[in-house]
Amino acid sequence: MTTPLAALVLAGVATVSGTVYDDANANGRRDPGEAGLAGVVVSDGDSAVASGVDGAYRLGSRGRLVFVVTPGDRRAVGTFYREPAAAVDFGLARSAPPATWRFAHLSDPHVDAGNIGRLREAFGLAKSRGADLALVSGDLVRDALRVGEAEARAEMDLYVAEAARAGLPVRNVLGNHDVFGIEREKSHVAETHPAYGKRMYEAALGPRYYAFNRGRLHFIVLDTVGVDDMWYYGFLDAEQLDWVRKELAFVPPGATVVTVGHIPLRSGSFAREYVADGPAHTLQAVDGRVSFRHIVRNTADLEAILKPYRWTLALQGHSHMGERLRMEDGGITRFHTAPAVAPQDWAPWPNGIVVYTVTGDSIDDGDTLILEER
Repeated sequence: MTTPLAALVLAGVATVSGTVYDDANANGRRDPGEAGLAGVVVSDGDSAVASGVDGAYRLGSRGRLVFVVTPGDRRAVGTFYREPAAAVDFGLARSAPPATWRFAHLSDPHVDAGNIGRLREAFGLAKSRGADLALVSGDLVRDALRVGEAEARAEMDLYVAEAARAGLPVRNVLGNHDVFGIEREKSHVAETHPAYGKRMYEAALGPRYYAFNRGRLHFIVLDTVGVDDMWYYGFLDAEQLDWVRKELAFVPPGATVVTVGHIPLRSGSFAREYVADGPAHTLQAVDGRVSFRHIVRNTADLEAILKPYRWTLALQGHSHMGERLRMEDGGITRFHTAPAVAPQDWAPWPNGIVVYTVTGDSIDDGDTLILEER
């Protein structure tokens, strides 16, 4: 579903209400006898509510996308998000994973017309290893940052079409190269353009942050891309962090949590090189504070929110280099960066994906699968 841009920039309705129901035949509409589902969280990225015993919910809205936090044994029929409207229903079909199941972590496909086959190969490799879910952690397109609308939209459309035919559910993450037009000296795009910044991504692929469950795992998809005028940097904005607190109010303390973002929360790979100037410069000053631009500068804020939970794994991308990091600070979180799917001529690192095996609420360290050299 592609959301009209007007729906994302205009506050159309003050209140959204609807029903979350058991779509037993998965036909996308509520038929007689299909009961409402209680306790399912619905949100617009600001507020979050749980459906009542009859599946009904009601939340205030500012004209933003409305989405459902799918339970661990359900999948949304159609997209998990909807355009803002006075009435928004969500049909959920049964989709319980087996006792042991797998998911794939892909990152940085940087899709354009010349390399679309690479993403197709990566999805195929994930399926061949038994993955029934793919997480793609950002930089979905080659470069929306510094190009015009036609080029950026063509790349976004390519990615959306390929993900739709992947043959397994795909959950997407916003990356810095998916932010449209902000390097205005090169893109020649005005800040008033209706697709400017993150709005093109939201129109094509849905909310920039959200959550879902699979089996006994609770996944939180993060937007780790801050924007300061014409530059991106690693950051979790206050609105998003506030939403994480609200959404986690419906998650029992001690539950196993996995986060997925693009710019790393923690990483050692960017210490390999310092870049003083240019598009990939290392340091960024925002609000009088200088920080490492390619690492999220306020990860500690998220860590404080997640302290009551078993935050076992943080999946990330951006560096194009596979990395497994575990801090010796008594924490249990593993910070895993996937290699890039897209080939690159600026680094000798192999391309690949990572497939994780889940048993109950335990996740292994993953197997890195290398894509053929090109």
